[in-house]
Amino acid sequence: MKRIGIMLDWEIIQKGIRGDKSYERLPYYVEIGKELGLEPVFFHPRHVLEGDGRVRGYFWNGGKLIPRLVHVPRVIHNRVLTGDKKARAIIARLGKKRKVFNGLVVRDKRKVHQMLWKNTEIRAFLPRTVPYSPANLRKFLDAYRIVYVKPAIGSVGIGVGRIEKQGNDYHFISSKIRRTLSRQRLFSFVKTWVGNRRFLIQQGIPLARYEGKTYDIRVSVQKNGERQWTVSGMVAKVANRKNKLSNLSRGGRAYPLHVVMDETFSREQQEKIREQIEVAAVEIAKVYGSHFPSLADLGMDMGIDQNGNPFLIEVNVRDQRYSFFKAGEKGMFKQTYRHPLEYARSFYAGT
Repeated sequence: MKRIGIMLDWEIIQKGIRGDKSYERLPYYVEIGKELGLEPVFFHPRHVLEGDGRVRGYFWNGGKLIPRLVHVPRVIHNRVLTGDKKARAIIARLGKKRKVFNGLVVRDKRKVHQMLWKNTEIRAFLPRTVPYSPANLRKFLDAYRIVYVKPAIGSVGIGVGRIEKQGNDYHFISSKIRRTLSRQRLFSFVKTWVGNRRFLIQQGIPLARYEGKTYDIRVSVQKNGERQWTVSGMVAKVANRKNKLSNLSRGGRAYPLHVVMDETFSREQQEKIREQIEVAAVEIAKVYGSHFPSLADLGMDMGIDQNGNPFLIEVNVRDQRYSFFKAGEKGMFKQTYRHPLEYARSFYAGT
């Protein structure tokens, strides 16, 4: 049986050692790996010994992780979301000696948008996005009823501000702030709120709604055993009414996609919309992947407007996947584990 390295965050490894559950379903790696002839070795980059030849790996014994010193596997699936400089340096080194997929990539949302925008075939799926400046904010507020101000690097909705025009005033909403401000006070408030951090301004899409609340769609896009990008699943994330954020950690709720779409679209329309989302997601993955060949596992947040037209909101590297579990889409949830392992097995073909 061939070994597949699964690099995880330090906290996830520690939970596994204690036998505690986390958003990573370690038994899935083992169960699916067994079907594919792969044995998972779990470790954090800091577990790799000097010389990068051996690693203090961990193996799942059915209830918790057990340590064993082994050779670093030839193929490694990088699931590390948080990384200090030393961990990142180790991942970079391993990427030169082993097949590490989902290695280090640019996560700056502005740079990612610029890469994607250059491709005219996917430009129709991209909301306008520019660096934050008072002048750019003024232009966007003049052009769009809803505008987002978000960190250039960030996740799970932290630091995202939503600005919506209401009459002569503006509503500013974030995970912790709700303010109604005049235009002049809004500019002053946003400038202070952003401070010296690098932020973006993004066109707000008039998203489709479910029970009066907007929703977006988490699309898992992964490479399969044929090394082709494919959609492993789609699930709806309905925004929290208070902060307008769909992130599950910010009060959003996950639903099967058909449940929320039934309110607005016929089944025939839904089928067409799903096809459009799938085509858009795969094309975006191909373009992003052309800049970073190690990419193999993406979680895209996509929105649809009231007419069902798809738009990319954000690309997430190393999707945490639990939105599928929360929505009760167990088949899709498991598929998001299967495709990366099938992709890993393809590198052992013929050996």
